Amino acid sequence: MVDSNLKGFKRRLQMSEGAKEIFFEVLLFALGFALMSVRFLFGTYPFGLALVGSTKKKLPFALAGALLSVVFLMDASIPYLVALIGLTGLRISASFIKRSDYKKAELGSTNGKRIADIIFNEGVELRVVVTALVALGVGIYTVIANGYLYYDVFVLIFNTVFVSIMTYCLCGLFESKEKRSFLFGISALLFCLVYFFSGKELGGIDFTIALSYGAVLYISKNYGGIKGAALGLLLGAAQGGTLSAVLGIGGIISGFLWSLSPYLAIMSSFILSLGYAISVSGYEAVVSLTPEILAASLIMYPLLRFEVLPKPVVISNEEAKGMVVYHLENRSAEIKGKVASLSQAYGSVAKALKKLSQRTKNPDKRGYLDMALESCERHCCICPKNNICWRRDIDTTENNINRMGEALFVRKKVAKGDVEEKFLHRCPNIDKIMEELNAKNKTILAQSVKNDKLDVCAQDYESVSKMMDSIFKKEAEITVDKELSERAVRASAKCGLVCEKIEVVGDGSKRIVATGVDIQRSKCTALELRHEMEKSLNLALKEAVITDEDGYATLKMESENKFKVDISAKAYTKDEGEINGDSCLCFENGSKQYMIICDGMGSGREAQLTSQLCVELLNKMLSVTDEKELVLSMLNNLIRAKNVECSSTVDIFELDLISGEGSFVKSGACPSFVKRGENVFKLQSKTAPIGIMKGLDAEELSCSFNKGDICVMVSDGVVPSKQDSKWIMQYLTEFQGDDPKELSQGIMQEARKRGTRDDMTVLAAVIN
Repeated sequence: MVDSNLKGFKRRLQMSEGAKEIFFEVLLFALGFALMSVRFLFGTYPFGLALVGSTKKKLPFALAGALLSVVFLMDASIPYLVALIGLTGLRISASFIKRSDYKKAELGSTNGKRIADIIFNEGVELRVVVTALVALGVGIYTVIANGYLYYDVFVLIFNTVFVSIMTYCLCGLFESKEKRSFLFGISALLFCLVYFFSGKELGGIDFTIALSYGAVLYISKNYGGIKGAALGLLLGAAQGGTLSAVLGIGGIISGFLWSLSPYLAIMSSFILSLGYAISVSGYEAVVSLTPEILAASLIMYPLLRFEVLPKPVVISNEEAKGMVVYHLENRSAEIKGKVASLSQAYGSVAKALKKLSQRTKNPDKRGYLDMALESCERHCCICPKNNICWRRDIDTTENNINRMGEALFVRKKVAKGDVEEKFLHRCPNIDKIMEELNAKNKTILAQSVKNDKLDVCAQDYESVSKMMDSIFKKEAEITVDKELSERAVRASAKCGLVCEKIEVVGDGSKRIVATGVDIQRSKCTALELRHEMEKSLNLALKEAVITDEDGYATLKMESENKFKVDISAKAYTKDEGEINGDSCLCFENGSKQYMIICDGMGSGREAQLTSQLCVELLNKMLSVTDEKELVLSMLNNLIRAKNVECSSTVDIFELDLISGEGSFVKSGACPSFVKRGENVFKLQSKTAPIGIMKGLDAEELSCSFNKGDICVMVSDGVVPSKQDSKWIMQYLTEFQGDDPKELSQGIMQEARKRGTRDDMTVLAAVIN
């Protein structure tokens, strides 16, 4: 049903040939008008000339837009008016070069058609040469008008070469023979547009960054990660170069993962490119880049997932069929190879970064003592009091050198108060020695900051490598359950389903797939088939979905979740009008239910930003992988990379809705409570919050759940100490209802009566 609706939507998007012609004509006119007046390096205007010089039969529309732009938007209009008119005339003349068949044309209507076929249809090389000659002419005019300056000669050479390159690349937009030419063309056009829109905002979002990131995703999907990364570097250069690495990482990551999952490709690209920006620029990158990259990701996901945007097609239908068959036969091996290669690449980068981080490691106490000794020896060798310090009173000298080294190690600074008065008056170079030691230590501290970010980046790459390995190794979703498959075959035969093959796949969540279904010959309805399958497989199943691809029907049924969870959340701010530093989130991902509470340490906006960042990242990552330890390690590194010191507790509850197996993962979080019947259990751990320690400090507590169980999670405003948890256990023991809203509201009211002065959050869940 979904596939048929999607096909209908895509058919409605398709334009008639006439509408396409009008659309491209209007587009060329708009591009000519916009790009002609764009001022490039050294005061040149190359983009409009390159566009008019590369366009084929639609040249009049690009020319009209460029002429209007020159008249209304440019100051030095006369030279470029002459250049555009001259370019058009030269192209008309060049159109008839080596066209001996034109002489055979006869007068009349046939001759008009022949001219229309010939004009503005030159080869690529000829178009590039003609446009370069016009650019050269403009440059020569500028040199003469400005008095033969060397600077103008340099600009002439630069403009001629750049216009030639841009014309050659843009020609690829109008050549359908070669895939590479089209890639050059669209890359050049995007470079022009990004340069044109650079710095412009739409609704507070930098339109240029969003456009660049969306284009990189499109190219990486259709041409591969290497070409997507190359485009990212190019578009980053168009914006000054600061975004080149971020866009390049986004392109190469998404390119590797498109064949595996569009969601995984875009999500991984978003997280890793943003993570790189944070490691380089600090936490400010979250504010400056997240809206643009997130907006582009949200827009491009449905467009690329459902292939609404047109794909560049440069092969025949027969070739395409052959490639599709090859792709289907080799897709599994290719995906495994890409994921394994990507995982190994991340692992190698992580090892290299760790080695580099270790080389720049801060010195220990012995290192600071040696540094103080080396500095003193350098000054003592030319000091007239050398004999006094190093022969007559060597004990005093060594003692004061050690005192300076210890001061550097403890306070990161040495002052006159750190040495004895006797030594201070005796040493004529003491000021120079202290100044040198403080300068060296300042350099070490600066390097320490870079080293810490390098170490964080290394751990992120290592975490991603492990995550790729887990995805590569986990084949549960495509594992065939042979026993259930045999039952499904018997059940389908019993109710009269006619198909080529039927299998049950999956570990935990099950999926029944019947291929080659003969809808006409099958005697059962979808409802009858569902009941028979539920009876034979002992599973609760969703409604059957049938898709038809060119007469080849496939039937799918997925297992229904055994458990359902009713959840209620209550939050309270310690001071009215203040910002709540707690953040909570509840979401369902397939057969898994998640409840999360993050409590930013402290209060105010910084605590709220940290806790919100934690829940958002956990939401995105846990939607892709169930490797909670890896996800928390990446989160720990991200919080440590922030410029402002602010950690956060993390409390995660995960429940398998099919098996009822659940777990709590706590990092500095408060106890959680489970009520079963009349019994109440407290689950707690002694761990530190996220972002405090270099390594992850978290503990996972597992348990099984039954229908009717109640789960309560709270932040430290509700139970700030171990003794305070007794009242909540008593409250749960006396609670007799099954309404999570009533429970969460009652716990919150009781906590407020106790006068707690902190942000409070309560999550209550009833499992049915």
